[in-house]
Amino acid sequence: MPANSCMSVSDEPAMVGVSIRRESKTNAVLNKANNFSINWLNLSDKKIVAQLSTTNKSQNKLKALNIPYSLVFAAPVLKVSAAYIICQKESVFEVGDHDLFVGRLLGAMASLDFDENWKFEDYKPILYLGSNFRNPFSTLDRSQPAREK
Repeated sequence: MPANSCMSVSDEPAMVGVSIRRESKTNAVLNKANNFSINWLNLSDKKIVAQLSTTNKSQNKLKALNIPYSLVFAAPVLKVSAAYIICQKESVFEVGDHDLFVGRLLGAMASLDFDENWKFEDYKPILYLGSNFRNPFSTLDRSQPAREK
């Protein structure tokens, strides 16, 4: 399932959190898993995100949808990922109609477009805003200075 965002929850040890709707299949899968991955994709891969957003009753959604992946620390990583992190599940908290999964960082990879921060020369992130995938850089007028508020 595509996650809209994740957040850092600790620096030492390095930990992140991701919130998943409790009634989703992904929530049930994460509750059983020891490790999970978070993958960042390019805007050019929005078709894959749309496929992953569909309901699929298969035990292995990636295999059923023919989406190439590999296992890293027993967690699925999409072959097209611009970056990914692998986490060992540490805690799960109920938050409204979602569960917050907190994981300890086991490993990470980022494309060459990342050096302490994204340069956004090659990587064009998918951002979920409303019901459409949007790239904020596609409509940004870089010729005008930012307005002060």
